[in-house]
Amino acid sequence: MSWKTLSIVTCVGLAGACGGKNKNAATAADASSNDATAIAKVDPTLCDTTGKNVVTYDLNRDNRPDVWRLYKVIDQGGTKIETLTCKQVDFDHDNRKDWVVGYNDKGNPTFEKADLDYDGKFDYSAVYDSKTGVVVEVERDIDFDGTYDIKEIYASDGVIQSVRRDRNRDGKPDMWEQYKAGALIALLYDDDFDGKVDRRDDAPGSQTKFVAPTPSTTGPVDAPIPPDKK
Repeated sequence: MSWKTLSIVTCVGLAGACGGKNKNAATAADASSNDATAIAKVDPTLCDTTGKNVVTYDLNRDNRPDVWRLYKVIDQGGTKIETLTCKQVDFDHDNRKDWVVGYNDKGNPTFEKADLDYDGKFDYSAVYDSKTGVVVEVERDIDFDGTYDIKEIYASDGVIQSVRRDRNRDGKPDMWEQYKAGALIALLYDDDFDGKVDRRDDAPGSQTKFVAPTPSTTGPVDAPIPPDKK
């Protein structure tokens, strides 16, 4: 598909100079207006717009932008170049952002958010290692109720390390998955939702013994230590 460039806007001073509304609190014009003249703008709440050049594209050719790409000028060894800092996309053409990705000066992604059911709320959120561009953490709202239910933690090589799940929707994890070299080795359950592990299932064929999680080995999604391991 050929993308048609509509405009290039230089944003200076305050981020608000580029306009835009928060995805979850869009104005009537930005969210659901049938007025063809209502032009959605880059959203400064999703990524820093200060001093950026904004290039827009109209994917469905309705004379309203659907993609916003933000650039900034950086000096590399005396040579000034433009580098992409953020991308915002409206896939369903309702004037609300459905996907946003942030980038650092090296071109590596730093974060990503997506609204998978197009209801105006982000259901997917990822954090990346700014040095390598490898995913570090992912959160998912699988029932689309506005609260993340799953949190995934990845090792420095991008291989899954652990997962925590909130089964009763109280905002606290009650099921933990532990992995080694990307393979599931154990499941831990808090069946009465009191913050303590009640039972554990080892993966079939797993030769790895359960090791009580510590901050140095499993990061921020540590499961409570089972009673028989204290």
